[in-house]
Amino acid sequence: MTLFLAESNQMENNIVHRSKRLKRCHNKPMPRQISAKLKLSDCPEDVLGTILSKLPTKEIVRTSVLSSKWNQIWTVCPKLRFDGGTMCSKDVIGTQFSTQKFIENVNGVIKQYNGKLVEELEVKFEFDSKLAEHLNGWVSFALSSRAKNLSLHLLPANFWLCLDRYRFPFELFDGGKISRLQQVQLSFVSLESLPQVSGFPNLKKLDLHVVRATQIGLPNMLANCTSLEWLSLVQCHLDDELTVACPLPRLLYLHIAYCGLSKIEFNAMNLQTFVYIGRWHPIYLDHALELKDASLYFMDKITLEDALVALPNVLPKVRNLRLRSLMSLETPGLLGKISKFLQLKYLQLSFFVKADDQINILYLASFLSDAPFIEELEIHSLPTLLRGYQEASTLYT
Repeated sequence: MTLFLAESNQMENNIVHRSKRLKRCHNKPMPRQISAKLKLSDCPEDVLGTILSKLPTKEIVRTSVLSSKWNQIWTVCPKLRFDGGTMCSKDVIGTQFSTQKFIENVNGVIKQYNGKLVEELEVKFEFDSKLAEHLNGWVSFALSSRAKNLSLHLLPANFWLCLDRYRFPFELFDGGKISRLQQVQLSFVSLESLPQVSGFPNLKKLDLHVVRATQIGLPNMLANCTSLEWLSLVQCHLDDELTVACPLPRLLYLHIAYCGLSKIEFNAMNLQTFVYIGRWHPIYLDHALELKDASLYFMDKITLEDALVALPNVLPKVRNLRLRSLMSLETPGLLGKISKFLQLKYLQLSFFVKADDQINILYLASFLSDAPFIEELEIHSLPTLLRGYQEASTLYT
């Protein structure tokens, strides 16, 4: 027993001494580690390119003055964004001098790239006839640099007073160059002289704003964009109707607004989101059985009966529906109607109600009987006609 107690005491003393040593070590300041000196210019080229791509092009070019080693380092940036608002001083924006200065700046930057790869080229400047020749050169540069994204934002402030638009140079495209593009954004561009057969086989996103085209040329082009996933047409002049009969199996998002169309028809079996702002005209999306979200703003007056009869056929599987209209709540004669919103879960109705139409407000319950599985219903009354039109411009962007 005496031996056991002695060993136990010795063990306890060892633990106490060890605890004190650890405590002294924790309280003693640790030697400061000497951090390695890492320079930004020592980063791999792809990392540098990612960092610089977060800056405006004007600031990227300015990095060349940091040191002699940085003289050309800015050219590793794979994304070129030329914005006249940031590249030209505010006191000369909109003048002939600003156009010339912008052209010189862009040409100067492009010249320094010397055939390096460019992932994205974006030009944002109000269209001027002086730009046309240089724009062709910049598009050619983007294609030869194997760019995937091309953006030309050329919309003037008073675009309704300008008759000319930039004619998109399809003659610069060959099979290899056109196949590399994945995103194209064009504003204030003319596509009226499209080739007979033209398309972007690997294009995923197409955004057209205030673009002129024909009802034959644009559908033919879209029919050859079989990889298209996202399509937006806003204020585009298409001469009556837009019919794309060829399947677009990958199209998920379709946005059409203020295009003055009398008919819309797409064969997009996997479409999930549809946004439309315009007049009440035939819309055919019969194959869009995967469509989940639809936002519709009809700029003219329709009746509740029109909406209940037509929309279930247009959007048979829609789950979330937002409908805005100058809707007339006339007594619906729907006794023979068969079509219903069989998968509708959420419905938002916004409409302008006239004073003599308020007695028919209960006819909105017709939507409930035609949507037996609805879970959430919102009804908004627009107090004025003007407000209804004003809200449409920002509602579905």
